[in-house]
Amino acid sequence: MLERIQLHHADNLEIMKTLSDESVDVICIDLPYLYLKNQKLERVFDELKFFSECKRLLTKDGFIIMFGRGTSFYRWNTILEYLGYTFKEEIIWNKSYGSSPLMAITRIHETISIFSKGNGSISKVKVPYLEMRSFDIGAIKTDVSRINSSFGNKKHFEALLKYFNDGEISFDGDYDSSTTITSGRKRVNRCISTAQAIIDGMNEKSIIKLKREHYTSIHPTQKPVRLLERLLNLVLPKDKKEIVIADFFAGSMSCMEAVINLQNQNPDKTFHGIATEIDEEYFLAGKERIENKIKTEINLFNQTVI
Repeated sequence: MLERIQLHHADNLEIMKTLSDESVDVICIDLPYLYLKNQKLERVFDELKFFSECKRLLTKDGFIIMFGRGTSFYRWNTILEYLGYTFKEEIIWNKSYGSSPLMAITRIHETISIFSKGNGSISKVKVPYLEMRSFDIGAIKTDVSRINSSFGNKKHFEALLKYFNDGEISFDGDYDSSTTITSGRKRVNRCISTAQAIIDGMNEKSIIKLKREHYTSIHPTQKPVRLLERLLNLVLPKDKKEIVIADFFAGSMSCMEAVINLQNQNPDKTFHGIATEIDEEYFLAGKERIENKIKTEINLFNQTVI
């Protein structure tokens, strides 16, 4: 994996100009938000030139995933629209903790925009049930109660057994909005849809709740690796065996760690990562992080083989 993860301590535009046209499938970037004062991570950059280079590098239906906040974020969205990108989705990251209590409004979220260079489509991705529900005990109680209720209704119980035995989700009982939902032309019993979510996972949502990696972070704006995995899964090309993911504002290299994890989750594909970070301190810390991650993966592999 090490030779497929390229880490560059350099200005991103200098590296980008060495890359071939349409050679990157996904660009995932956490840009300088440009509102913090006296912070070295707030570097002004040539926005139009940078996003134009991104467009050159992206494959026909490639994607940009972009974190941001405030005036600069909305300006970047406008630049992408001006350059001909297609807006696809807006995701909210709920960090589940607040900013300084001294602020007038406690801020607990960041916004993510997803654009495609062409007509790329967002994939339907399943997230494990407990991961999706982990912060919502009330919802778990409701789901358990819903399945429990089927034991008192013969028709619902038989439908649930049919799903477990045959995978059949359609329901031919009487329609009742409290117990039945429609899925296309099919009617689905709510007990079945709940059981299906527990077994197969739940569709990704536009609000993703994940705690920040606060005590282990090496960068002030470090994003959780799992958050990046979930975002990248939404835009990975389905029909390609080799996938290139780039982060041109790499910071702590969280995106590259996510690329390594995606490789482990998709052994039938080959992932490549390209990262640039201009600050030496952050680059060296991130580089060490990725090298340690890969060493750990190799050791685990060797132990498994032995």
